Amino acid sequence: MNYKEQLLKEHSRRNTDKIAKAIGNNADDFKQIVDIIYNGEAPLPQRAAWILAVVNAKHPELLTPYIPLFINTVKQFNIDAIKRNVMVVMATKVIPKKLQAKLINICFEFMQSPTETVVVKVHAMQVIANLAKEHPELTGELMLMIEDQLPRNTAAFRARARMIIKELNKQEKLKKSIIN
Repeated sequence: MNYKEQLLKEHSRRNTDKIAKAIGNNADDFKQIVDIIYNGEAPLPQRAAWILAVVNAKHPELLTPYIPLFINTVKQFNIDAIKRNVMVVMATKVIPKKLQAKLINICFEFMQSPTETVVVKVHAMQVIANLAKEHPELTGELMLMIEDQLPRNTAAFRARARMIIKELNKQEKLKKSIIN
C-alpha cells in the first residue's frame, strides 16, 4: 500500500483502521508511517499520527523502538494531533529508566502550559501517574499540579483527574499498609 496516497484519500477512523490493518505487525511498513510523521508535508503528519495509537493497540511492540525518539521530539511538534497521539502511546508504555526523568519533566510542562490542549494535558497527567508507581515521590507534586489545574480545565480533565487522584490515594494507602 502507498501510505501517503491512502492518507490523502480521506481523514477518517475507517481509513486509519484500513492503514493500520495493512501495516499489521510489519516493522518496515510502520517505519514508513513514522517517517511521514517526521518528514511529511501537511496534512500527512497529523493523519499518520493517528495510526500510532491504532497500531499501538494491536501491535504495541512496533512502537517500542521509537519511544526514545518520541520522548526526545514530542515538544517540537506544533501540531496537536501529533503531540496528542504520542502522549496516548506514552501513557501505555513502559518507559526506559534513562528516559523517565525527561518524560516526567515534559509532562509537567505540558500540564502547566496555558496553551496546551486539554487532551495533551490529560495524557501527560496519566503518564506521570503511571510513573508515580515506580517513583512515589511524584505523587505529592502531581496532586498539587492537578489541584492547580482543576479550576482552569474542562469536564474531561476533571474526570480523568478524579480517576488519577483515586488511583494515587489507593497507592498511598497500600504503601502505608506495607510500612506499618
